[in-house]
Amino acid sequence: MKRRLIFFAFATLLTITSFAQTSRGWRSVGGTGFMRAGFKVPSFQFNLSPELYWFIADDFAVGIDFGFGFGSSRQNDSTSSSYLTGYIAPGMRYYFRDVEKKWRPYAFLNAGIETYATRSEFSNITTKNDGTGFVGYLGGGLAWFFNEHAAFDMRLHLLDYTREDAQFNPAFSIGIQAFFD
Repeated sequence: MKRRLIFFAFATLLTITSFAQTSRGWRSVGGTGFMRAGFKVPSFQFNLSPELYWFIADDFAVGIDFGFGFGSSRQNDSTSSSYLTGYIAPGMRYYFRDVEKKWRPYAFLNAGIETYATRSEFSNITTKNDGTGFVGYLGGGLAWFFNEHAAFDMRLHLLDYTREDAQFNPAFSIGIQAFFD
């Protein structure tokens, strides 16, 4: 009987643990990424975005995303394109819902600077475009806290602003976050 009582008390403690990862003073480190391959039109894209955030108030964090990506596509034997990009984008994030919940939706907004290089080839004419410009994006995400110090992160970019062009550009990415105080 004593063993059952101790086991029940221990199990209860584990299930009512307070999840305070998004409290003031905590930090998060992690990242998201995606990979896309097209088969009808041969193409490939890869993007990775490491990030670091500090919670300056409960559920509200400021931080920075570092990102890079590359991709290519081939329409036919005479038409192809490729790109390489990197960016640094300070931003903010706000988590909704009670900290006791394991599933926590959030909204994010980032703005920074991007450097890029593109190359297009059409009928043996090659065009190159290199430069630096403003990058901004906003959207929402869902973090699943599988323990007090870690969460899986699913994120959806809704609006992207790059190279003087704002566009509704839904892009889904997944990743992982580590939280510590």
